Amino acid sequence: MNPAVNPAPELNPRSFYRLPWSLTDNGISWLEITDACNLTCEGCYRPHKVNHKTLQQISDDLDVFKRERKSDCMSIAGGDPLMHPQIVEIVKMINDRGWKAILNTNGLAMTRDLLKQLKKAGVAGFTFHIDTTQVRKDSRAKVEGEHNELRMKFAEMVAEEGGMACSFNQTVSWDTLDQVKDTFIWARKHPDIVNTIVYILFRSPRLTGDFDFYANGTKVSMAESYENSK
Repeated sequence: MNPAVNPAPELNPRSFYRLPWSLTDNGISWLEITDACNLTCEGCYRPHKVNHKTLQQISDDLDVFKRERKSDCMSIAGGDPLMHPQIVEIVKMINDRGWKAILNTNGLAMTRDLLKQLKKAGVAGFTFHIDTTQVRKDSRAKVEGEHNELRMKFAEMVAEEGGMACSFNQTVSWDTLDQVKDTFIWARKHPDIVNTIVYILFRSPRLTGDFDFYANGTKVSMAESYENSK
C-alpha cells in the first residue's frame, strides 16, 4: 500500500513580487480598452475600428489581472483610450481596485476639463506619444525638436493640475535616430514636469524582404493586409 502523498501547496502568483519581472509578476500590466484612434500611424499594429470594450468586459479583464498577476500600475491603451466614451469611469474602476491608472495617449482628445475629470477619478499619470511618424493636427513639426513645444504644452497642463506623473513616448526610426538628442536635452531641462521619456524602435507592419507569408495554408500579402486595416 502506497503511503499517503501530501498534495503540493497551491501557489498564488500574487504572493510573489521580485526582480527580474515576469509575466505574472510585473510592475505594469497592459489593458487595451478600444481599437478607436484619431491618428493613423504606419507603425501601429491595431486596426482602427470604433470597437470599444464595455465596462463589463473591462471589469472581467481586471478580474483576470487581479487573479493572475501582481502589478502596481495599469497602463490603459488602445487605440487611444481617450476615444472611449467611458474613460473616466474606467479610470475610477481601476483606481478603486488598487492599481495606479496610467493613460497612454497621443493627447489629441485631451482638454483641461477632461483632465480635471480624470484626476478626480484617480488617474496617476499620462504617457503622451508624440513624434514625427504621426500626421498631427496640432503640430506640423518636420523634425523631433520642433515637437518639443507641443510636448511642453501637455507637460505644463498636467503640472498645473498637479499630483500626476507626465511621461513621453517617441518612436525612433533611421530617419530620426540623430534627433534623439533634441528631445533628450529638452527633457533634461524640465525634470520637475517631465518624469520620463521613452524611445521606441520603429516597427512596421510593412515587412520587406524575400519572405512568403501564409495564413491557414493560403499565401497572404502583408502589405495588403496593412492597407485594409486602415
